[in-house]
Amino acid sequence: MESPHSKKLWAVLIPAMFLPGLASLWYFVWLGDSPLAQVIYGSVKFFTLVWPIIATFLILKEKIHFKELSIREHLKSIPMGVVIGLPIAMVIGLLMLSPVGDVVKGASPLVKQKCIDLGILNHFILFALIISIFHSLLEEYYWRWFVFGKLRTVVSLKTAHFLSAFTFTLHHIVVMMQFFELPWALFFSTCVGIGGWFWSLLFQKQRTLVGAWVSHAIVDIALMSVGYYLIVS
Repeated sequence: MESPHSKKLWAVLIPAMFLPGLASLWYFVWLGDSPLAQVIYGSVKFFTLVWPIIATFLILKEKIHFKELSIREHLKSIPMGVVIGLPIAMVIGLLMLSPVGDVVKGASPLVKQKCIDLGILNHFILFALIISIFHSLLEEYYWRWFVFGKLRTVVSLKTAHFLSAFTFTLHHIVVMMQFFELPWALFFSTCVGIGGWFWSLLFQKQRTLVGAWVSHAIVDIALMSVGYYLIVS
């Protein structure tokens, strides 16, 4: 029988795991170029920022121990993040030179139109920097620190790694399906899920988000570079 605290954990985890994926259907599929799409996109990002705080402090009544690691220990996690992030970025570059790159390039008109719909075409470089640096941190805080961090207290570690990576992938599947046929959308989304699995492993091993954040940021810079190439080519 589950304890009351375990029930509370699931109550905060279920919306955390599935709301971003459901919201992506609204802002990326059903609403098209409606201004409401941008409102929902901004709202779900605000949710990912505040929900872990609300859930941790107000619902679960838990404390956060900020001084568990020293600044030096946080910084020591950076090299491993680079070691994981750079090879992934290099693979992305190599794939763009392969037949896979031809598939990606074929989505160029759709990518450009979606940038127009979301109002980011003329500010893509700024958007790319925000995604690569700040949004990657937000995702690590949300998916690794909160979702994975809470899951590992109610399920086995392997299951926590899988569930956090799988649910992290859901909204990416929705996005990918707008640009690629289903097999390719699933392939690219699976790659995202593998990345999420690596980052939760890093977080579990290092007990800090810094290494995973650095790795995630490097990968996002590579992906945003591909995106820039697609909209200017």
